[in-house]
Amino acid sequence: MTERAFVAGELRGYRQFHLDGDGLHPVVHRAAGPWHAGLEQARCLVGEDHDAPAAGCGCGLYACYLPGSATVALGAVNAVVAARGRCLLGDRGFRAARARIEAVALSPAIRCRPMATARVRRLLADRYPATQVYASTRRMLKEHPPQDVAGLGIALAPDRSRQYRAVAAALWLSFVVTGYALAFLPADVMAAAQARWPLLVLAFLAWQAALIWLFVRLMALQGPPPPR
Repeated sequence: MTERAFVAGELRGYRQFHLDGDGLHPVVHRAAGPWHAGLEQARCLVGEDHDAPAAGCGCGLYACYLPGSATVALGAVNAVVAARGRCLLGDRGFRAARARIEAVALSPAIRCRPMATARVRRLLADRYPATQVYASTRRMLKEHPPQDVAGLGIALAPDRSRQYRAVAAALWLSFVVTGYALAFLPADVMAAAQARWPLLVLAFLAWQAALIWLFVRLMALQGPPPPR
């Protein structure tokens, strides 16, 4: 992936964090600690003596230009970040010298529990008072849409992550519905289906192969695992 340097204003990006009791940790290298409430300063976590981000090294604060590519991991908090200072621009995202957390969206696992929602909102308000907290990723993205980076010489490929997730959900739902439907089929229909068990096995294998392919495609959109 070719990278270009850029320094000017703020550059909006999308990424995920793990929410712990002391704040928002990067998904990779969680031991590095949570991001600060204001500007987070990048540093090289492999011990190299240089300012981050640096060409030829993986250091820097990562984010994607488009939200779909940055919302693949399950159980993480979706977030909008605003980067400043030196940025190394890639095809799908960038590495920045400094960044702040502009907004976060609560995950469905949190929103379905009122007490957990209240506790998380108090934590975020105390730890990140300038960060906007949303009840859904859709609402957050509506108010914090992607920036046009064409002026930076970045030609973004279409983000197909939403379509992949929709197809994966449809495949999973079809399997669940079919499984329940089998319990209500007449005995003669079940006997006929059992006589064609090789076709049923092939259909099940094709279903599994399609899910695996979609999962691999979704993970590929994340690009190389970010060190920070």
